[in-house]
Amino acid sequence: MFETASLNSVEVRAYRSLVRVPEATPSQLARRLGLSGREAARLLDTLEAKGLVSRAEGSAHRFRASPPDLALGPLLLSRQQELQAAQSVMAELTEEYHSEARRRGSGEAVETVTGAQAMARTFDQLQRGARDEILALCKPPNMAVPSRGNDTQLEVLASGVTYRAVYEPSALEVPPEVYRIREFVESGEQARVAAEVPVKMVVADRQLAMLVSPFARAVDTGGPAGDPTDDPTGGPTDAPTGDATGGPTGGPTGGPTGDPGDPGDPPAQPPPAPAARPSATPSAEPTPEPSAVLVRPGALLDALIAFFESLWAGASPLVLTEDGLDGAAVSDRTPPSEDLLLLSLLLTGLTDTAIAGQLGTSLRTVQRRIRDLIAFAGVRTRMQLAWEASRRGWL
Repeated sequence: MFETASLNSVEVRAYRSLVRVPEATPSQLARRLGLSGREAARLLDTLEAKGLVSRAEGSAHRFRASPPDLALGPLLLSRQQELQAAQSVMAELTEEYHSEARRRGSGEAVETVTGAQAMARTFDQLQRGARDEILALCKPPNMAVPSRGNDTQLEVLASGVTYRAVYEPSALEVPPEVYRIREFVESGEQARVAAEVPVKMVVADRQLAMLVSPFARAVDTGGPAGDPTDDPTGGPTDAPTGDATGGPTGGPTGGPTGDPGDPGDPPAQPPPAPAARPSATPSAEPTPEPSAVLVRPGALLDALIAFFESLWAGASPLVLTEDGLDGAAVSDRTPPSEDLLLLSLLLTGLTDTAIAGQLGTSLRTVQRRIRDLIAFAGVRTRMQLAWEASRRGWL
């Protein structure tokens, strides 16, 4: 409120000090605030000009605080009217924007966002604009936001917005990424893992989806970015230097250039060797910029949401906290929390080697602990262990 009224911290302190006393002189206020008499006098004149203080009746040197509702009420009302006018203009511009998009032939109000910076900015705005729920499909590589980025999600989670995310197992093989996922889960994200996540996608409040192009290259170090010098076709970049047709490149007759009727001419010589042609294939293709599409309400968005819900229903809960997933039902005999973490990583499809890397232990230790879990569950195979873990409510 005080920022809206353009009050600095000293003015706020002075007003609060006057609120606590019936009235005060500049010298009294100066002692309270540790100011000089001249500074206190100038401060009171400023507050009076803003309507926050008035002079006591019958005294030109004694001041009292004005009621804040009378002093600030008209200003706040003016600000509210300005905000409402701005919201009205925004609504008109939004409708005009979407109408123009539809007029150009887009029945589903789809627009393209190109470039890592534009994608990162749009992703941040999409999250901050959510009020109820964010749905996310996550898979490496990261296109715009580094693995240790997306601090916005922590802020939005703290505000009460629900996050549901489905991860691909490969996302858990990147140490910086898995540490941040653990932080998200501890902050309230509901996370699951599917054997395959076909596309990267974020949906805000079921009103706007951001779908990342599967053909874009990674632009940061958060994921397994490809070598920018690789040829996109996977083949060599040097084309043959000979004639493409395999024939000579000399004149149409292939004969000598002298006059054939001159008897003094030397014998005909074979045509010169074919000249090397420039390579038809460029030595290097420009790296394409990452891109995404924004999908607004319509049949396409409904299909994307239904696809997310289908993937979510078939995914496995991800346990990355020491005490397991909140609200998970457990039986009387439940493995220790560290074994639940190992079991969760196992069920995501990670190899024993990858699990060992995540847990910071040896491959032999991981294999021994898996055997112990199989014995603990009273089964004989890993598949039976997964079934028992589900049946007993361990995950």
